[in-house]
Amino acid sequence: MKKESKHVKAFKERHAQSGENVIAWADGYIGEMMGKGDKTQHNGVLIVSETRVIFYRKGLMGEVLETIPLKSITSVERQSLLGHRVIRLHASHDDLEFKTFEKEGETSLVNAIEAGRSQQSVSSAKQIENNSDPIEKLKKLAELKNSGVITEEEFNTKKSKLLEEM
Repeated sequence: MKKESKHVKAFKERHAQSGENVIAWADGYIGEMMGKGDKTQHNGVLIVSETRVIFYRKGLMGEVLETIPLKSITSVERQSLLGHRVIRLHASHDDLEFKTFEKEGETSLVNAIEAGRSQQSVSSAKQIENNSDPIEKLKKLAELKNSGVITEEEFNTKKSKLLEEM
């Protein structure tokens, strides 16, 4: 196991929620080399916890903290060119592009994100099944589909079962 980064330590001390654990992390950056304004390069870490993905950087002049809940991530893109690896996370109202040179770090991040998204999907689907009102179940099911948590196929399968219950 690699040595914990100063950014990970600072995140745990300052911003980790009660009971939140770091599942995976890798050093890298957001922004663009030589970028200005909102394109400024920020070196730090991408962290995956049970519920969210966080980019964190602790510097002399302040902090950069960007988070996306796992349940909001609609797609994950990966790109690799000459050892430079890019992970793009898309959510309905947010995107995050993280760049790293760590092959193992990239792999562990993406695996943790996908596992977390699957877990969020399963727990959301169970919440729907536990609700006794079929109309409410349908509404929640439509919300999950619209937010990208479940696929159209999963939506149609569950919808058919709910309609049979009515």
